[in-house]
Amino acid sequence: MNLEFFKILEIVLAILLVLVITIQTKSNSLAESVSSAFSFNRTKRGVEKIIFYLTIVLIIAFSLNTVFLLLNK
Repeated sequence: MNLEFFKILEIVLAILLVLVITIQTKSNSLAESVSSAFSFNRTKRGVEKIIFYLTIVLIIAFSLNTVFLLLNK
């Protein structure tokens, strides 16, 4: 299999992961996240939940792609 595809996929996944994490943290400042951590638990709903699960999927895909590239050097 062509490793160039997986190298390009690695770059795309890294960029998407940075963007998704930035979107998640852009809405919450550090003070809000610290104060809300001690006040109450709230559930993620709507777009926030989708972005959360998308982050998990991207992390898994990025990790698997990285391991694949390391094993096929």
